[in-house]
Amino acid sequence: MELTTGPGQRQHHTVPVAPLACVAAVLLGCCGTARAEPPPAEAFSETPSFSFVALSPDGRTLAMDRVTREGHKVVLFAVGSSEPLRVLTVDGADTLRGLRWADARTVLVDVSGTVHLAGASSARAKWEFWRTMAASLDGGPPRMLLMDGANRRLVTGSRLLAAGSRLPGRVVMESWDYSATQQRDAVGTRLSNERRDSGWVSTLFDVDTATGKGRVLERGTPYTTQWLVDPDGTPRARAEWVAESQQYTVLARDDRGWRTVHQQTGFDWMGLAGTTADGKSLVVVGENNTDRSRAWSLPLDGGPPSVLYEDAADVAAVLVDNLTGKAVGYETGGLEPRQHWVDPQRAQQHRVLEKAFPGRDVDVAQRSDDGERVVVVVGSRTHPPVHYLVDFGTGRADTLGEAYPGLAGAQLGESRSLTYRARDGADIPAYLTLPPGRPARDLPLVVLPHGGPEWHDPPGFDAWAQFLATRGYAVLQPQFRGSTGFGRAHRLAGYGEWGGRMQDDVSDGVRHLVATGVADPARVCIVGASYGGYAALAGAAFTPELYVCAASVNGVSDLPNMIGDLRRRGGDQSDEIGYWQEHIGPATDPRVAQRSPARAAAAVRAPVLLLHGENDTVVPPAQSQIMAKALAQAGKPHRYVSLLGEDHWLSQAATRTRVLEEIEALLGEYLRR
Repeated sequence: MELTTGPGQRQHHTVPVAPLACVAAVLLGCCGTARAEPPPAEAFSETPSFSFVALSPDGRTLAMDRVTREGHKVVLFAVGSSEPLRVLTVDGADTLRGLRWADARTVLVDVSGTVHLAGASSARAKWEFWRTMAASLDGGPPRMLLMDGANRRLVTGSRLLAAGSRLPGRVVMESWDYSATQQRDAVGTRLSNERRDSGWVSTLFDVDTATGKGRVLERGTPYTTQWLVDPDGTPRARAEWVAESQQYTVLARDDRGWRTVHQQTGFDWMGLAGTTADGKSLVVVGENNTDRSRAWSLPLDGGPPSVLYEDAADVAAVLVDNLTGKAVGYETGGLEPRQHWVDPQRAQQHRVLEKAFPGRDVDVAQRSDDGERVVVVVGSRTHPPVHYLVDFGTGRADTLGEAYPGLAGAQLGESRSLTYRARDGADIPAYLTLPPGRPARDLPLVVLPHGGPEWHDPPGFDAWAQFLATRGYAVLQPQFRGSTGFGRAHRLAGYGEWGGRMQDDVSDGVRHLVATGVADPARVCIVGASYGGYAALAGAAFTPELYVCAASVNGVSDLPNMIGDLRRRGGDQSDEIGYWQEHIGPATDPRVAQRSPARAAAAVRAPVLLLHGENDTVVPPAQSQIMAKALAQAGKPHRYVSLLGEDHWLSQAATRTRVLEEIEALLGEYLRR
């Protein structure tokens, strides 16, 4: 994995800058003419003018990526200028994953690549390795940070915890690291060489961005899951999780060392976010064994937690000032998420932005240290996102680029939120996207369950839903039990319910739209990716009367096999296997086998489309291959498509286009009258 440098080529790197007057034109959609024909699949899947943008802490420099004929580039340029200060080329074998600034002169480039490990078992043959590279505006070759040490060469990824003007030339990162003093030989016990004895511990490093080398700041334990550091890099707190006893502990550091300030039992973690304004308490977000997620104040003297902020919906995140580490606001979940600012300056700035972009969701993605310049993302479920650089000092909002430039002027679907009643009386939230210019009556329906499954559909623009809507289909996105953002009971109700209650909620959404006349019961298909792919296959296998076709992208089909693969990859004591056995159930549970679509292929009636990335390291391609073999043995119509060189996230634009075209062809054959 490497980055190379090269001279700037202006014809490929010019960033369009628009005056505020054109901002209104973009928002109102008057920069293009409405099309009679739906946009092509490429318009919903093409690589946009850029995927990542980062504003330096001093607000003077932008880093953005560009896809050119010569490859994927990262371009650094001064605000107000289109002349590149520096151009970096991403290695062709790598995928760009993110851009950040370490300080005003150093940009951090996150990349990943799939590595084949010679001699490894099939379950371990491919791994996705994540790395962070640093490059300076002053020149010199880019450096890999931290992960080229002997103990970390085969560790995937590290986490950046502190950077910016408080740490010039340095960053603080966390990674797994081997410590011989932590390794123990437990002769005669089955725990020998397992997690507690392996010698691998979560470790904090102070990293020099000029050399990439790191020195140990603090060592945690094999059970450390999260660190919190001050903006100057000082370790402040850490969290521990012991799966065997389901014990979660928060420890704080002072002059006397580490001491426990909070402990609870149960599969219920809290996230360390920042500190209160007076610095006397930690700010954490989580349920804390209550009915929904809240923001809590956790006193450093060991006192009991108290609620800082709560809402009718879950508190999804704490908004923290990167310069001070203090909490400045909160973000809530649910169907209509919103932000609540406790910092007066930011609250006022957000009001200004909402007034400048009426009827749109405004998200501040980047901010200079002085708050005068921000990068904002503006859009909605029916309007593709547009990035702007806003300068509060001059009152300008300059267009940086559109996420989906091919959709300019396109007629897109109307999206609305709704709630329907499940068979057991529970209320299930959902999004419904309707085809443009069509009444909500007797429509062909595509059910699009999200991945995770402990996740939710974001409230913003959804390219897949809009692609399907422009083809004339209504699109239902149910936030079934197990989804996050809707309270503890809703989230925990998904545990142990793969193919059970979670699937019933999806089915009940179909029945609701049929009963209300929105959907034609003879024209319903189910499509999904990752867990959504499992739900699509489960729908075809366990409720074959509902669907006339199904499509799974990188989906799970055999639950015991998937659990076994996770165990082989991570070991019996990894957090990953502990979580998934809790969420799915043990592989030996007969219900887990019974809820595997591949083991119920004989019940499938609808034709099934299976698509899977050959480099998927999250859900192995074997999961789709197992389903294809089971369908073939049962004599059921199906098609398996291997997506060459593709990962779990469909990172290549050409692959995303092909996936949409394959799905469009399937729907066109079975949902058209």
